[in-house]
Amino acid sequence: MASAASAAGAAAQPAASPRETAATDTAPAERKRPPNILVLCMDQWQTHMQVPDAVRLPALRRLEAQGVSFDRQYCTAPMCTPSRATMWTGVHAKQTGLWDNTNFAWIGELSRNIPTIGHMLRDQGYYTAFKGKWHLSSLERHEDALEPYGFSDYQQWGDMFGAPLQGSELDDTAAFEAIDWLEHKAPELDRPWLLVCSLVNPHDVMYLQTDPVQTLHPNGMAAGHQSTVQRLGWFQQRWDVALPANFADDFARQPYGVRAYKENTDLNYGRIPDARTDLWIKYRNYLINCMRLADAQFERVLAALDRLDLWQNTVVILTEDHGEMNGAHRMTQKGAIPFDEAAIVNLTVCAPGGPSGRRTAAVGSHLDLTPTLLAFAGLDEREIRERYPHLKGRSLMAPILDPDQDGPRGSATAPGDGALVCWDGLHSMDTEWSVSGALKALTGLESNPSGNPDKAQAEAREDLREAGRKYGAPDFSKRTFFRAVVDGQHKLVRWFSPEEYGNPATLEDLNARSDVGLYDLVNDPGELENLAHPNHPRYDLGLVERMLGKLHALVQHEIGEDRAPFDLNMFGTREVKYRKGTNDAPPR
Repeated sequence: MASAASAAGAAAQPAASPRETAATDTAPAERKRPPNILVLCMDQWQTHMQVPDAVRLPALRRLEAQGVSFDRQYCTAPMCTPSRATMWTGVHAKQTGLWDNTNFAWIGELSRNIPTIGHMLRDQGYYTAFKGKWHLSSLERHEDALEPYGFSDYQQWGDMFGAPLQGSELDDTAAFEAIDWLEHKAPELDRPWLLVCSLVNPHDVMYLQTDPVQTLHPNGMAAGHQSTVQRLGWFQQRWDVALPANFADDFARQPYGVRAYKENTDLNYGRIPDARTDLWIKYRNYLINCMRLADAQFERVLAALDRLDLWQNTVVILTEDHGEMNGAHRMTQKGAIPFDEAAIVNLTVCAPGGPSGRRTAAVGSHLDLTPTLLAFAGLDEREIRERYPHLKGRSLMAPILDPDQDGPRGSATAPGDGALVCWDGLHSMDTEWSVSGALKALTGLESNPSGNPDKAQAEAREDLREAGRKYGAPDFSKRTFFRAVVDGQHKLVRWFSPEEYGNPATLEDLNARSDVGLYDLVNDPGELENLAHPNHPRYDLGLVERMLGKLHALVQHEIGEDRAPFDLNMFGTREVKYRKGTNDAPPR
């Protein structure tokens, strides 16, 4: 990404702080110091889940009471690494090379030539630190491991990328380190600071097996990694949880990619039988208890802010990388699905002197997180564009300071040009190939890669070739990738295959190279009615065309030329060796 690389070069040179550029003839004593910024990040919570009143989430509720919460904040890719790549760099994951999780052999690590928000806030005079889950590169075990990425004071014991039960195991330690940093490092600083406290939970739900009947394919990605509900009082707590209103989707008019996602997650993570509503409730109950664990750690951090009297000069942001299907459409997990349960993320912002206890209907994107933090650091929109021209997101400062505003991307009452959600995840593209044994051979779930990145990539390339020789290549004609635009009222999804990249501008081109989904999020929030299906009674060709115009414009502006981010010959073959029925799935 040439523009990002050039910005990285600029980031290497000390830049004038906003105080220096805004008032050069003002005495230093009169310059107002920008606020500190604390980002609390969690992983895999369904933001709009109907949580029973009896469930206490004191940190979440306190932050909501003290700040502004977005009802429609969208991640740019509903998976850990791709979403975090965007969150911390301000560019789409495809442009960073991290379009799938680092756990897969075809993904390397975040280039050190791409500036992060750590670099950019350092430009503005901030001290930047990071604690907790990173999941963007291989890291040595020392506190300076993230210095090349613009952050100081990482934990000495290494990354916590989200292995089975790692949230239960390590989140409290990450929170402890964040609190220790606030108590001992922050008071020594003579400048504003950014601290990211990034937890794994409620991600532990990813590996949950609710019951032995929740079977998965022997070659499924989670085979050998599943965990049961822990025999702890915390997890034995049962709540009055209901099934989601869109549980009973018949998929009649849904595009192939929706059905393929369900098949893929059922085989790779374990299928909960449709009739076992008790197990679906158990799954949803477990997610709540995992969220309670994350909330308890954040409550400790907020208590430190109280003790240290930091609220008056600290912006506190609660967010996450992606959601969780959590029973919606009878699905679990996240990733290759554009439904709101997976794509909407929490964003609550508590700004000193800002509105409190408010919600905003403004549409936001995680592409906007970096420009928003830069705005809090004192840069206006013109300065952000001039200093960091590679950033295509928009500052969300306007709806944060006035929640009644529609925001730069529009809202449900005033649809705008919308937010872009993308998926290029190779691991879930072809379900039959994924359970052939190939995916299991090319995936690491127990530890994150570390050591020599160049050597690791050379070994990975050979692993891909070996998998090609043994299992063949996946079927690259399957339409399981997507580009989606959400304008507040409607969502249009273009499903395509890796052979059909591009940016259709006409209905003819769209229909020739895509399967299409269109949902009315105001009147059909469960996304059960695909209005783009020609047989739907409310099929509206004009609406499809208008939404396509928004999708085309966003892809053009935020991504540019939309090409495959990988070599379709990476396996050394294009032959599809498996045959349907060869790999018997568990009984339905």
